[in-house]
Amino acid sequence: MSLLAPAQAALRDDVPAYTAALDRWLAEGPSALRAAARPIASYERRVDAMSELMAALYDAGWSRFGWPEHLGGHGGSIVHRGAMWYLLARHGVPSMAVFEHFEVLAPTLAALGPPEFVAEALPAFLRGRETWAQGFSEPDAGSDLALLRTRAVEAGDGYRITGRKIWTSWARYATWCLVLARTGSTESRHRGLTAFAVDLRAPGVDVRPIIQANGTDELAEVTFDDVHVPADRVVGDLDGGWTVAMHILSHERGTYAWFRQCFLYRDLVEHVPSSPGVGDRAAGDALLDLAAVSATSSAALRLHAAGATLGPRATITKLLLCNAEQSIQDLVLAGDGDLAAGRQDDEVAVLRQDYLFSRIVTIYGGSQQIQLDTIAKQLLALP
Repeated sequence: MSLLAPAQAALRDDVPAYTAALDRWLAEGPSALRAAARPIASYERRVDAMSELMAALYDAGWSRFGWPEHLGGHGGSIVHRGAMWYLLARHGVPSMAVFEHFEVLAPTLAALGPPEFVAEALPAFLRGRETWAQGFSEPDAGSDLALLRTRAVEAGDGYRITGRKIWTSWARYATWCLVLARTGSTESRHRGLTAFAVDLRAPGVDVRPIIQANGTDELAEVTFDDVHVPADRVVGDLDGGWTVAMHILSHERGTYAWFRQCFLYRDLVEHVPSSPGVGDRAAGDALLDLAAVSATSSAALRLHAAGATLGPRATITKLLLCNAEQSIQDLVLAGDGDLAAGRQDDEVAVLRQDYLFSRIVTIYGGSQQIQLDTIAKQLLALP
């Protein structure tokens, strides 16, 4: 089914109507939805299944709501996208997989990227044909991005990028990487950074997957050896990479929590209530942790829908999400000893992967200590 123009206009202006229509479509059980909803231990096959689901959502028009029409969308706001992922979780999809970056990077590309490039790249992203990675952290520059050393040097019709990124999420599966590189001096710190959209298929790019403790290859080390990037692939302004980074982090640490909590709620209601090893008090505490995330992240969605950004307030939502993620996964483990040792079917394997991943959430995307420091200095104005 593909939506006709009158239906597009009506659903663009009415989020509850959009939600109800999409819910009916998903209830019909599209084959791509059924495939993506199955537990899949292999991360590569999980990515393939989610890519097929994204293609089905795009072809039917649903995933195009919430994105500007001049970039291939149907209009509307981030609230449409929040409703879409909410419903996908309710209809059995276990996670966003590589498309977490859909809601971390795509809003920044739409707002600050070169319009002609984004008009081509965004539909490919929406269709699941091309995915993106985020090239921020380096071996000597993790939570403090102002220390990064990957350098971009102007060269004729573009730039040459040389350097190394580490812990680059989904680079193993990505077509593009939003790379933060230094165009100013090291002493200029955050004022001398620029963001680039880099084709990971370009000569000089080397992607080496990193196998995590949970067995997935979500992370990677990416080396750029004199990689040519055309001048029209600069995202934001030259030397304006810090603004781009803050826009991204507003989503990564703020609105992303809404999308993630949809799937955490599914984990909670599916795996905890029937577990004899879980007490009512612990389950109630976990539910309250998740409610805090839901409240703050839904407020973040509305703020972004109104054209604002969260700024340092996103750190509060990030901390709440980390707490909820770990408390819920602790309950899942307490209710099923097979996660620690036992049979190896796909369902148990995925639950085990999720539990082990929850151990690192206080580090990735900015460590818990950095988040607390941000709150202390930028929100509370403490010395």
